[in-house]
Amino acid sequence: MRKFAVISALAILTTFPTASYAWWDSGHMRVAAIAYEQLSAQAKAEASRLLKLNPKYGEWAAAVPAKPDGTSGDVDRYVFIRAAVWADDIKTYKEYRDASGNDTATSPDASRNIGYADTLIHDYWHYKDIPFSTDGSTWPPQDPVNAETQIRLFTKALPVSAGKTDDIRSYDLSWLLHLVGDVHQPLHSTAYFNKALSKKWRDEGKTDVGDRGGNEIMVVPADGKAVKLHFYWDGMFGGYSTPMGAIADNRTDNIPAPSDAFAKEAEPAQWLEESHDLALQFVYSAPVALDPTQPVQLTREYETNARKVAEAQISLAGHRLANLLNDAFK
Repeated sequence: MRKFAVISALAILTTFPTASYAWWDSGHMRVAAIAYEQLSAQAKAEASRLLKLNPKYGEWAAAVPAKPDGTSGDVDRYVFIRAAVWADDIKTYKEYRDASGNDTATSPDASRNIGYADTLIHDYWHYKDIPFSTDGSTWPPQDPVNAETQIRLFTKALPVSAGKTDDIRSYDLSWLLHLVGDVHQPLHSTAYFNKALSKKWRDEGKTDVGDRGGNEIMVVPADGKAVKLHFYWDGMFGGYSTPMGAIADNRTDNIPAPSDAFAKEAEPAQWLEESHDLALQFVYSAPVALDPTQPVQLTREYETNARKVAEAQISLAGHRLANLLNDAFK
């Protein structure tokens, strides 16, 4: 599988054009917009029905712009795309922040699936840090609850045959719209460990978490502003956007679809391994310095490759998300 991922990554750099626009809300909405186009009529109907139970549904539906002729817009499509950002939105909600003080991947409630009654942020659901080192450093046991465990849990609960309430199924759908996109961002699958970072965490009296998925490495992209490596990759498609903007950007960039065989890969562990491979090949590649104290100027080649990898990954995530939902709602 590793060899297949390497070959696919190399193919990305020779077949994908460079686009004009840059995973925050924009990237996640673009994944959902790609997925919506691939959904069966049955899957669209069930997704729409379930998303009406999301507490923010009324707010999202009210924001749907009218068509040029004055008729109402496509509420189902708009809400589906907008819901892909909900799992990040809750980080800003007071009731979630107030409830999440002791929310960790090892707490008793870390892997619960109780629907919208759950007001924990569950930040550790957004990633799985597959560790690596270049200097023989070791690492502590990784989080027992992560993006992989939750994608499995939510996917299993989604079909009617699973016997879960619609509230839980709606909650799980809202999370899956986001998490499938997350695990296709290479730095949501990776943590780099070295002796300098280990000393830093020891000196601060904290558990060694390596570079926290690129959050301890600084880079300087073409705009000249030093940013965290993770920030750079997360923001590849820009920050604020709208569902209509995501649809328009996808059409403008005209990102090719992945191969059918690659898109049909349904194993989340494999998705993460692929993302990890991409991180090793393209994220932590020259000129990125693995010394966490020294910002490094990114080259044009690095940034061009990064954009192509990111575009390929949101396309792949969108098609895989559609396959997951078509199967769950058949």
